[in-house]
Amino acid sequence: MDDAELLKLLYTFNPWWEGKTVSVPEKKRRDYYVLLKALEDKQITAILGPRRVGKSVLMQQLITQLLEEKVNPKSILFVRLDEPRFDQEKGLLINRLLEVYLKYVLESELGSYPKKIYILLDEIQHVEKWNETLKSYYDRGYKIKFVVSGSSAAGITKGSSESLAGRISIHLVMPLKFIDYLKFKGINGNIENVSFRLRESLKSAIEKGNASDFVKGLNNNLSNAVQKQAQIERLLSEYMIKGGYIELIENKDYAWCAKYLQDLMQLVIYKDIVKVFGIRNPKAMEDLLLFLGNHSSELFSETSASSKLNMKQETVGEYLDYLEEVFLARRSAIYSKNRSKQLRNPKKVYICDTGIRNVLNGTYSRSALRDSKDVGLMAETVAHDHLVRLAFHLNSYDPKCYYWKNGKEIDNVIVHGKKAIPIEVKYKNDIVSEDSKCCSEFIVRNDSPFGIVITKDKFSHKDKIIFVPFWYFLLLC
Repeated sequence: MDDAELLKLLYTFNPWWEGKTVSVPEKKRRDYYVLLKALEDKQITAILGPRRVGKSVLMQQLITQLLEEKVNPKSILFVRLDEPRFDQEKGLLINRLLEVYLKYVLESELGSYPKKIYILLDEIQHVEKWNETLKSYYDRGYKIKFVVSGSSAAGITKGSSESLAGRISIHLVMPLKFIDYLKFKGINGNIENVSFRLRESLKSAIEKGNASDFVKGLNNNLSNAVQKQAQIERLLSEYMIKGGYIELIENKDYAWCAKYLQDLMQLVIYKDIVKVFGIRNPKAMEDLLLFLGNHSSELFSETSASSKLNMKQETVGEYLDYLEEVFLARRSAIYSKNRSKQLRNPKKVYICDTGIRNVLNGTYSRSALRDSKDVGLMAETVAHDHLVRLAFHLNSYDPKCYYWKNGKEIDNVIVHGKKAIPIEVKYKNDIVSEDSKCCSEFIVRNDSPFGIVITKDKFSHKDKIIFVPFWYFLLLC
């Protein structure tokens, strides 16, 4: 690609250079404010997450804010690196982009340009050795703030760990959490403050080793939450079917939404997995994903799956790794202080987004809410996803959510410090003593300060077990 063609493409990506305005969604997820703060840092900011969760929109919102702050429009460069015309450039692409940008747009060399430059590179995993290129610019001390995004965990984390240690900060952006979904649906008021206070009360209770702070936080904030309970529960039913992809929030055509998610999965498999990992049998990947959708939240056996799917066991494990890398699936290990026991035992596998899970098993419909068993499985998928995110707030360097099995099974275990909290999902109307028995056993065996049972509507505290309605519990995640 010659300079003229490349420059023309850059002007297409950056209309503000010519004084043109860009239409950007006004509603902002909470990630935006974290990323806005990060613009002040020297470190490279990496936005990591699945396709179509709004990474590009977040970048555009950051650019809009910079323009509102009167930053010189030509000091802001945005490029979508998955542009097909870039394929021929290989690992030289970023250098070529900056060469043309500096020569024809800034008309300056980096060392002599007096102002800070903002360079935002979308879908950077498509560029070979991008990490080495950015390291080179970073280490020369130029006034550049790099913001990059990627849809492949391997494409970002592997590259950053190899050469960008200490130079990059990774921010994970996933489909909307339920509280962000509420915000996008216009449920504002005091809900975000309730969320923050509940989370802090849980953290304090775990650190102190007793349930009192969390119970107090739940009681003190209940009146604010109950005012909007009817709306929250109605939107929770919608969220459990549709999932957290932003494009689906306002669309009432469930058939269209299901088709959108089907197309998304095809895009991820054929554009991310096939291209980035070079697999030769994408149909087998589709078969495995469909299998996982029908067994989400269950214990997973690679041996059994390989037999049923007519695939080599090694291939099943390898393909499951790839599905995790692109955020379609997630594995959960057994909770144990013995590392070898964790490795020996099978893992549970979850589809990350409840909407994708429902498309895969044919339950993406309002009528699915009438099937109590399937609604329970939806609740387990949503709960696990939110608990992984909660684990990030409690323990950001190792955000994991485990399961536990000792005859009976506990759905989720989160760890803060050295204290493990069992969390069971019982999404039903009638809660009996048997429903908390496994939690109680876990508390005794693992010296846990308390346990949580997520219910449909029961809210109470007995001994060391806290019963919390699902709609209320999700507010703190």
